[in-house]
Amino acid sequence: MAGYWLALPSFLCLLVTPREGSSISRPPFRAKTEWRLHRAKLRHYLSIPQVPGLRSRQSVACQLTADAGSVRKLVHSLEGRVDTNIQHVNLPFQEAEVERLEAESSIKTFWDEPEKAQAVMTKLNRHKASLQIARNWQVLLEDAKTALEICGDDPESLELLQESQENLWILEKELNAFELQVLLTGPHDSKGALLTLISGAGGTEAQDWAQMLQRMYLRFAEGRGYKVSTVEEMPGEEAGIKSATLKVEGEFAYGYLKGEKGTHRLVRLSPFNAQNKRQTSFAKVEIMPILEEQELSDIDIPDSDLEVTTMRSGGAGGQNVNKVETGVRMRHIPTGISVRCTQERTQLQNKRIALEMIKAKLIVVQEEQRAKELEEIKGDLIEAAWGTQVRNYVFQPYKLVKDTRTGHETSRAQDVLDGDLIDFV
Repeated sequence: MAGYWLALPSFLCLLVTPREGSSISRPPFRAKTEWRLHRAKLRHYLSIPQVPGLRSRQSVACQLTADAGSVRKLVHSLEGRVDTNIQHVNLPFQEAEVERLEAESSIKTFWDEPEKAQAVMTKLNRHKASLQIARNWQVLLEDAKTALEICGDDPESLELLQESQENLWILEKELNAFELQVLLTGPHDSKGALLTLISGAGGTEAQDWAQMLQRMYLRFAEGRGYKVSTVEEMPGEEAGIKSATLKVEGEFAYGYLKGEKGTHRLVRLSPFNAQNKRQTSFAKVEIMPILEEQELSDIDIPDSDLEVTTMRSGGAGGQNVNKVETGVRMRHIPTGISVRCTQERTQLQNKRIALEMIKAKLIVVQEEQRAKELEEIKGDLIEAAWGTQVRNYVFQPYKLVKDTRTGHETSRAQDVLDGDLIDFV
């Protein structure tokens, strides 16, 4: 009987360990101390970290060689890019600006002018973020080099190399994003953005599609750390939205989103059709930068060129917005450009915001058409219908998102609608 118990595998010895009051008897070891020693050895054995898929030292060595080669290639390919991008960041300049702005913000009268103080703090945070990003690149690269130097032939070294490889992948992704940002050299690319969504041909289906696009851009902006607020929103009769304007505040928001301007087409099995037929819907996206008051003051629009109508804003806000006409719709007569604002609780504030939106649109159109005077602008109105789309989103009979301008496409349609737009913008 004793030989039977001693022949049991180690893990079965743990399984037959009796509890208090159990009828199962212990295996007949000669002494109590011998039993405890055996249990301690089992615990020690089981506590040794095991590398999944590796059963021998030879397998560990092979995996170490492969991972070390991958890490070495990544370090070699990223080292030059890190040096180049750090030169673009210009660390001495960033450090000097941080020191200067911190000294300026420490003055007692700094917050006497809140708007000016907020602008200074925004610049300070931007310079600090640039420094932190550049230094993080250096740390990730140096950590990978150190891992290559100290790695041995044990499982711990394998885990270290795998962790270094993951960090280098993160570094590569950050470098790609920064190199894209360097290309955004337009006069307004570094500013925030006002993004307007308008449902097109397709009725209720198009209104639902406009709301899907609104969710997509919200996810994209929040994923990049931008602050998003709704300037105005007009809900549809049954579902979705007829139009909406989002204010996206953050560095390079306009630069990333300006390529989204145009008509977006959706093909899917309609949830609003009793026969579940495949339908096509359209929605239009307009984008403009958020400009400073100084830039907007350069444009003078005569009152005779503006058509202003008022309406009740509706929604949350009490009797003021539901009974008083606080909402404003403003139209620039020479170009046909129009905006709608229901963001604030008073008509005067909404008029001011609407005028700023009109001016921002005119500046963008003026730059696009290279016009020197506002009278030369003929408008940039595009119908949200077939033949004018800039991107197609197909969910039936197959899944595909394709940009008609660049030719870039992906079958991960749902990921795109969840905000994964970086490959398209």
